[in-house]
Amino acid sequence: MTEFHKAELEWRDNLVPVSRKYDDVYYSLSNGLAESAFVFLNAVGGSELWKDQQSTVIGETGFGTGLNFLVTWQEWKKTSRPGQQLTFVSVEGFPLSRTQLQKSLKPWDELGEIRDALLKAYPYLSPGFHTLEFEQDNVTLILLFGDVKEVLTRFSGQADAWFLDGFAPKKNPDMWNAEIYELLAAKSKSGTKLASFTAAGHVRRGLEDAGFKIERCKGYAFKRERIVGVFSPDKANEDKRKFYPGSLPWFDIPKVQNKPKKVAVVGAGIVGNCLAYSLSRAGVDVTLIDKAPSVAEGASGNPAAVFEPKLMRNATILGQYLASCYLFALRFYGKLEEQTGQEIWHHQCGSLDLIGDDKELQRRQSFVASNVLPQDHFSIVDANRVSEIAGIDLTLPAVWYPNAGCLNTTALAVALTREIDVRLNCEVASLEQVTDQGLRKWKLSISRNSEDLEFDSVVFANAFNVRKFTQSENLSVIMNRGQVSTCPSNKISTSLKTIVNGSGYITPAINGQHVFGATFERLYCYDEAENRSVTAERHDHNLSLLNEIVPNISGQINPDDLDGRTSVRGTTFDRLPLVGPVYQEQQYRHDYAGLKNGLKSKPSWPPGEYYENLFCAVGFGSRGFLTAPLMANYLVKLISGCDALPIPDQIRDAIHPARFLMRDLKKGL
Repeated sequence: MTEFHKAELEWRDNLVPVSRKYDDVYYSLSNGLAESAFVFLNAVGGSELWKDQQSTVIGETGFGTGLNFLVTWQEWKKTSRPGQQLTFVSVEGFPLSRTQLQKSLKPWDELGEIRDALLKAYPYLSPGFHTLEFEQDNVTLILLFGDVKEVLTRFSGQADAWFLDGFAPKKNPDMWNAEIYELLAAKSKSGTKLASFTAAGHVRRGLEDAGFKIERCKGYAFKRERIVGVFSPDKANEDKRKFYPGSLPWFDIPKVQNKPKKVAVVGAGIVGNCLAYSLSRAGVDVTLIDKAPSVAEGASGNPAAVFEPKLMRNATILGQYLASCYLFALRFYGKLEEQTGQEIWHHQCGSLDLIGDDKELQRRQSFVASNVLPQDHFSIVDANRVSEIAGIDLTLPAVWYPNAGCLNTTALAVALTREIDVRLNCEVASLEQVTDQGLRKWKLSISRNSEDLEFDSVVFANAFNVRKFTQSENLSVIMNRGQVSTCPSNKISTSLKTIVNGSGYITPAINGQHVFGATFERLYCYDEAENRSVTAERHDHNLSLLNEIVPNISGQINPDDLDGRTSVRGTTFDRLPLVGPVYQEQQYRHDYAGLKNGLKSKPSWPPGEYYENLFCAVGFGSRGFLTAPLMANYLVKLISGCDALPIPDQIRDAIHPARFLMRDLKKGL
């Protein structure tokens, strides 16, 4: 990922923002809103753009102060119908801070509540994709912070219209060149509209070379000309536009043509609960099914869930994935508390990730410059500061995550499922695809129940149990059993103010009890997974981990006072989940058998084959509470056929359910 920059502003008359880098104003104070409506929204048809559309995507180069987005949202509120969805995708290479944005938008009181909603939801500044959901109006804003070429390349989707904004071509040539125009064409469909404030000759010619028919129009106020256009390629390959293209054909994902009305989510852990909640908020009739007697009965029901990011190099897919998930989850959980009134945090107390030696300290310090987390979300602190933060004496430096905390798993499950149709003690024995009045549906056979259930789409969110179904039996999900321990607070531990993490972890007291652990055992058969007993041997293991990080606390614990909980998680070999459509393995093996002879053994490869409207979200391991909210958002977009995905293509490929199969096929296995 390229170096990330923030906006540097000056203020003309203490009101109008001016870019220091480009020496150009963001808007005219006298007519900014009217100019935005005239030059951009009205130029692509205004409300006619979405009049007959279930889902509309507008793309923009140059988010700036967000005026174009707010003008569009304002018109959408007035004219859209229930059930319609607007997705606004905007690139910004030099994003404003929230404080800068607030001052920039202060003059526009007529924007009222939508201005305030944007300011409240505006993300922490870090490179990459940031998805903001305004469910009350069925509006999604996806901000792509970073170099325009890089982030547009990573964006999966097609726009119905493009707003080409940003600073003038002479001052900002990186935004106006043939490579960008070709990217815009690649992210367009036949008939996609385009509007811009500029009418520069090289811009017109470049867009025309990329397949846009361009027309010059009268400019706004004193400006002589502007342009509008429509994408009219000579040979539009419509077959390719039926897929979200992956980096390789076996990672291509077919687009859902019709948004489903009824969806079943199998598995009521944190992943399934987030999915059910997000589907419901998207207007889908969702049923959450679990064989257990209550929601969050498995690993998602531990006494507390530790929620923290990880300081990693942003050049790694895992680092970008975890940072994006963390930032999205912070916003998600904050909104969830507001919307439901549930207190879903035991403590949002921060977390200290101890650093064991000088070599590890140097490694962590080397991450700082290339890290994707916002700088105010982490710091490396010395042992004295660690002790001050923790409230107890500690001897090691640490990475301090001030926004981390302990989630209340019970309250969180209630908040996510309180308005969902939940079927408990309901085990799905099998599923098959059937045709009902010409429509393809999934029929779920329920154990000990004569009534089958039918749905338009099904999502497996049932961890390692996904392998019990014929369609998904070969998904590479591993079983790992873990036991957490709990103990009463003691004279020393009562002072603990934050999570301490190292070889093991311990939380501050929750209702007088600390949670610490945890064991890790690989399991190889389902019979082993049925054993959820709490054992003294596992308590001893957790005490030994605790002694390595906080010996002054572990030495005060009476083993007879220990309690705990054992559960089994589903994980993967590369610590990334399997999220996406369920592939047809036999077809994959047939179509891609030649890969063992090298990629050049066949001139072209067909796209992957999948079970229609069958999806999975499994293999989250111990990171489900961190990663489930964003993965649910992504999967809801796939399920509903949205033409704009909220994660970059390299992350989408990295979590593809077929990735382990493709690795084996390349090895000839």
